[in-house]
Amino acid sequence: MLDGPGSRDHYPQRVARVRDLVAVGDDAMLAVELVDLAARNEDVWRFDGAHVRTVVEVLPPARRHALILDVLDRAAAAAQPVPVDALLGWLARGLEPGVLSWRAGRYLIDAAAAAEVRAPNDLRVLAEVAVRETGIVPPRLLAVMRRTEKAYRLGAEALRPWLEKALDPLNVGEPWAEAANAEAPDPRLLPHALTATGGRPAAGWSRHAAALAAGLGTSECRVLIHHWFTLVSQPRTIRLRRHALYDANEVLDPHNALALRGLVYLLAVIPPHPSDPSAVGRLARDAAEKVPGHGPRSQLVMYAAAHTLERLGSVPALRELEQLRARKLPDGFARRVDAAIARRRAALGHPQPTR
Repeated sequence: MLDGPGSRDHYPQRVARVRDLVAVGDDAMLAVELVDLAARNEDVWRFDGAHVRTVVEVLPPARRHALILDVLDRAAAAAQPVPVDALLGWLARGLEPGVLSWRAGRYLIDAAAAAEVRAPNDLRVLAEVAVRETGIVPPRLLAVMRRTEKAYRLGAEALRPWLEKALDPLNVGEPWAEAANAEAPDPRLLPHALTATGGRPAAGWSRHAAALAAGLGTSECRVLIHHWFTLVSQPRTIRLRRHALYDANEVLDPHNALALRGLVYLLAVIPPHPSDPSAVGRLARDAAEKVPGHGPRSQLVMYAAAHTLERLGSVPALRELEQLRARKLPDGFARRVDAAIARRRAALGHPQPTR
């Protein structure tokens, strides 16, 4: 049993037991202890869990690799599912590719794919193991590598060579992105969408986007983009481990959000179509939906969609802006939408809300 009230995080007697098992080299019982702790602390290694990590992380690489395999076996044999992703992650911290077997590496890749971000060096090691065994970096691993590269200002340089060789421009894990990877009619479309920056499309970017769409067929591009937008609200295909403050599965992937911004901007720079306002308005509402503990699903996408709705300039686009404003929005974004509505009402001669 764990010790006393609040025992998910506080279990000093168990920490002492881990120290004793490490000292005598009884790794079989150490694996039993670690799996039992993971079941009881819900695989959250803070407070006394951090002390356990401090004791075990310094073990030699070969010994930690053996523990990884033993923990895998014991967790799989447990009567009830035991979460061990975080446990195995810190057991593997600092191990080089030559130490990791494919069995351990495969599980660690799956565990990493369920994380928003991971330590860059750990991901580099897993990429090397995957290439050694299969010849490729799995798309699910590339997804967390991309998210990590964007989140870390320092230390992510080692990931860039792998990302530069990635075949699919978008991260797997979201239905819309997987559809876009498979259905994009030209390999230049999504990479160009990813290069859009700022609160409005730059002139050079817009010219290139319009020319690209014209070359592919503007109508065909529009139909595909509208279709992809309808998939944005669908649940993730690769579930992420819940963040301490919010459910990461409800937040748009930050890499894929960059492409959504570019695709929304593309609709603003090609000849408008009557179906554009409803498609962009739906996306704006999806992106603005509040995730408890986080804020909007994607601030970047909701601002881009509001810009495009204003740029479309039609009465239906104004109605979409008004529908968006009827929702509970962050204060800064609400002011942005209010200003857009006021400008469009003045331009269209509609001083009152449209009906």
